[in-house]
Amino acid sequence: MGAYTYVRGTSSQTSGPSGNGNTITAIAASTVGTGGSYGVFSGSALTITFYSNLGEGKYTLGNTEMMVASPAAKIISISCTIGTAVNTGAVLYAFAGGASAVTVDVTKDSNGKYHISMPAGATLTKKVVVQGGIADAKDTYELTINNVY
Repeated sequence: MGAYTYVRGTSSQTSGPSGNGNTITAIAASTVGTGGSYGVFSGSALTITFYSNLGEGKYTLGNTEMMVASPAAKIISISCTIGTAVNTGAVLYAFAGGASAVTVDVTKDSNGKYHISMPAGATLTKKVVVQGGIADAKDTYELTINNVY
C-alpha cells in the first residue's frame, strides 16, 4: 500500500450463500505484531469479497454495489485498512467504483483456499477514518497484492 510493504500474518476465509443464488467468499488478512514498524502507518488488514461460484480466473476490481448489480460478472471487492497495529487511528481505503480495467487473479489451491493477486495495482480512495485517522495519510494510495489467502 503506497510506499509500505505489509506481510500477511493471519487470515481467514469463509463462503456462504449470497441471497442472489451465488456463493460469496470473504477473505480477511492482516499483519501481525507491528506490521512493519512504519510508525502510525504500522499494521494493515485486507478485506476481499467475490462470488466464488464463478470460478477461478481473472476478475475485475469493483466494489460491493457493482457485484450486487452484476451477479454473473467476475467482479471482486478489495479494501485495505492501514494503521491497525497502533492505537492512534487508522484509515480504510477502498476502490471508489466506476469503470475499472484492473485485473485481479483468483486461484484455488489443493486445500480449497482461494489465493488473490493484483500485481498491476489499483488506486484505492480514503473511505473511513477511525479514531482521527492518520496524520498526513493521503486521499489515495496505490495497492498491489501478491498472493493473499
